Amino acid sequence: MFVKSDIRKITIAFDKEHQRRVYLALGKAGLVHLARFHEKDSLADGGLQGEESLTREILSATAYTFAALHLEPDERGGEARLVNTAQDEAAASGVKRKLERALRLQTKIRDQREILARDIEYARALERMGIDAEMLKKPGILQTVFGTVEQTDWLVPSDERFMIVRTGRFVFGMALPAFAADMMQFLKENGFADQAKDVRTISSAALEKRADILRRRLAALDAYVNRLKEEKGEFLRRMNADYRAYEEVLKAIRLSVISSRAMFLTGWVDAKEKAILMEIMKEVCGGGFVVSEQKDANAPVRLRNLWLFRPFELLVKTMGMPSSNELDPTPLAAVTYVMMFGLMFGDLGQGIVLMLCGWLLKKFGQKKAREELAQAGGILLACGGSAAVCGLLYGSVFSSEHLLPALWFHPTAQIMRLFFFTIMMGVVFILVGLCLNIINSFVNADYSEALLEKRGLAILVVYAAAVVFVLQYLKTGQPPALWALGIFMVLPLMIFSLRGLLGVLFLEKAKPHSPSEYIVETIMEVVEIALGLFANTISFIRVGAFALSHAGLSIVTYTLAGMADPSLKSVGAVIIIVCGNIFIIGFEGLICGIQSLRLEYYEFFSKFFKGDGVVFSPFTLPAKASEV
Repeated sequence: MFVKSDIRKITIAFDKEHQRRVYLALGKAGLVHLARFHEKDSLADGGLQGEESLTREILSATAYTFAALHLEPDERGGEARLVNTAQDEAAASGVKRKLERALRLQTKIRDQREILARDIEYARALERMGIDAEMLKKPGILQTVFGTVEQTDWLVPSDERFMIVRTGRFVFGMALPAFAADMMQFLKENGFADQAKDVRTISSAALEKRADILRRRLAALDAYVNRLKEEKGEFLRRMNADYRAYEEVLKAIRLSVISSRAMFLTGWVDAKEKAILMEIMKEVCGGGFVVSEQKDANAPVRLRNLWLFRPFELLVKTMGMPSSNELDPTPLAAVTYVMMFGLMFGDLGQGIVLMLCGWLLKKFGQKKAREELAQAGGILLACGGSAAVCGLLYGSVFSSEHLLPALWFHPTAQIMRLFFFTIMMGVVFILVGLCLNIINSFVNADYSEALLEKRGLAILVVYAAAVVFVLQYLKTGQPPALWALGIFMVLPLMIFSLRGLLGVLFLEKAKPHSPSEYIVETIMEVVEIALGLFANTISFIRVGAFALSHAGLSIVTYTLAGMADPSLKSVGAVIIIVCGNIFIIGFEGLICGIQSLRLEYYEFFSKFFKGDGVVFSPFTLPAKASEV
């Protein structure tokens, strides 16, 4: 508890010929958090550019075929294996070329069919009107036109100047040159569009025969594409998934240093798993490798907590990952968060319902392999248990305070007692947070922060003394003795005020810029610290306030049910009670969770937690990976 895994910095040197096998083995084992060598650019590329280029070509080719064949990629992950990129690229590109040719032909035939369908429509219209298409192409005494009109609700005029024949939206017009303008004026008034240039001097039967040939060719191409999909679809999906995994291997290799004969990788490994790493390297490289190990203050962090506290790592990681030189606050976060939630949401029945919801969420998360979902379920399960325990203390079960006797007291009956307890709980949390900051500072050899700064020992003594003096005054009515004020209040404040001088004398701190600036800054900081600690302490009164709010909603629920039926036995009264409890569980549960989180982060974590660490993320390939 409060500790993290022992993460060691390692560097491994091995023969370059084993590079892909080493990284495949490390990726399957998921042991090493890889890092980059700074001097990498000055050494050989090791042929990676060619591999990366072929891998991108394969992924591009398979992605193209997916889009063309309407295939979905395999999201389960690929098989990390030793691959032949040249051979696989040739296979993927070959399928892509075949598919491209087929799709180009399909597009060309579809375009031809569209044109042919238009030609057939024109030919049929002319045949229905008894017009020979040759008349539109050969020059003659008469001027002819053929096209379409937008309006079809007009009658064909009887005019000696020109002749117009219409069938549907198609019209044919014929006139002497002297009257051609009059004919065109009439046709344009009805939305005429000239199509004569597109008419072909071929019969509709001949055009339909050609259209049938194109239809059969297109059907053959569709069958060819479908056959490609059936024969190569699964192969392409598997290749795409495998090369997505292989791309991750190449990215990992890019972090290494490669010379003409050797390869060097660096990273971090859990000390408990180092023996497994050595066995893997022996299996892959035999005895041809060297491993060096050292402590690293900047190592990534892997939290290590008991199963009871493990779900609450989600709360800590949301705020940030503790650094390697910082205590893991997960156990304290678990205790404080669960305690605050339970005090706000104290109800035996509703707490049991929350426990059931948390258990279901945890099981669902585990089945779906969603770690965050399972952790959230574990948090809800613990908070529900805390709410149930506090419900026994409050004597509340499903919003009723008359079914069980209170083992402690009813919140609405002793409001000031509730507020006093929550404030004192906040005092304890703040004191613990300041103590943790002092411990973290000593661990990091930052003695100035531990002893003299805003969250150091001097301020801890002042705050603790102020709390004790206030409690003493409330109990006895007597102010603190002058000697106590001098030792526990004035002296620590003087030490804090002189931290600039003391830091220069004993801790090798830099000198202040000027005495006047330092004095003003110190006064403002003292005022800021006093107001901040006071506000932080009073802020915990919201725990009691939301406990009262919860009790108030319960009273409202039963008041409404009593208005429906004073005996609370009718169907309407039962429905109101059930709906009221459901509303309280959902709405009040959400509010209490948010408020507990706010107190956790801003009043407790802010006293000691920096959260500037890096999560230990080992290089990992798909679980089903196997070398072939």
